[in-house]
Amino acid sequence: MDFTFLVGAGAVISGVIVFCGSVWLLLTVLLGARLAYFITASVTLGFILIMGVVWSLSPLGPVGQLPAWEPLDAAEQPADIQLEAAADYPEGSWSQLDPDDPTQTTQGTELEGDSTDVLEQAITAGDVTAFDDVGDAIVDSDQTRLLEEGDKLYGAVTFGPVEQGAEGTAVVVMEYDFGNALGPPRTIAAGTALLFFGHLFGLSRSERRAKHRLAEVSG
Repeated sequence: MDFTFLVGAGAVISGVIVFCGSVWLLLTVLLGARLAYFITASVTLGFILIMGVVWSLSPLGPVGQLPAWEPLDAAEQPADIQLEAAADYPEGSWSQLDPDDPTQTTQGTELEGDSTDVLEQAITAGDVTAFDDVGDAIVDSDQTRLLEEGDKLYGAVTFGPVEQGAEGTAVVVMEYDFGNALGPPRTIAAGTALLFFGHLFGLSRSERRAKHRLAEVSG
């Protein structure tokens, strides 16, 4: 098991024991163990719920799978790509990147960077023979295109020779995985909400019992 994970888990457990445990111990002396538990747990869960809601709206806390380009195919000619729409590249339904759209600009930059790794693997595997090495190829940014088909997004990049006058091209097509970055924090928020409201109910009952006992003692 990862040593860093063990250290982190130990730090979290120690923090809960020291900070939450000390508050619970102090309240136990004043209110009793049951009522002290529900007060301490409700406050702690309330704080976690607030943070969970914040994390669910923006990736400031724990995140899940981030968006990324996944390799689809690489070949020397678009028609050889294992995607029907690739035969029309760079025309047809393929669209140029909008320089005024920051999302597309980011996607295009990541696409071109990741495509270089895919091309290197294709050259090593012998699927692309137009270049002897990935260092012999350079991205033709003017040919970078995006294609939307339903809920899927594809990207295509053309590579040309670095040396002027040299021949050879290659095309890399990738599929965009939108990921689920906010999935884990939303799960945390939902689970914490159930525990929080459950503890509020327990706190209400414990408080009524404490008042009833106090009334019996006073009477």
